[in-house]
Amino acid sequence: MQVAQSTAGIDAGALAMALRALGIFYGAERPLAETVAGAADEAEAVRAYIRRERPHLLRCYELESLVGIVLAARAASTEAPLSIEAYRG
Repeated sequence: MQVAQSTAGIDAGALAMALRALGIFYGAERPLAETVAGAADEAEAVRAYIRRERPHLLRCYELESLVGIVLAARAASTEAPLSIEAYRG
């Protein structure tokens, strides 16, 4: 999946890395930069992504808890182990 580097001060690449590390990036319907376009900050961008791409998670988790987890992974520069995303053709 293609990820634009930044949108209005939001580092979509870093957010994608955090989402990938948590296993919630693969299979998104839209490019991350498109999903987070117009967000005022990274927290709002994560909220938009979860609402649009992973709404099923909201049945089990509070939105703000998920936002905190993603932003913590982003701050830690956590990378996912090698996964199927590395083998795109």
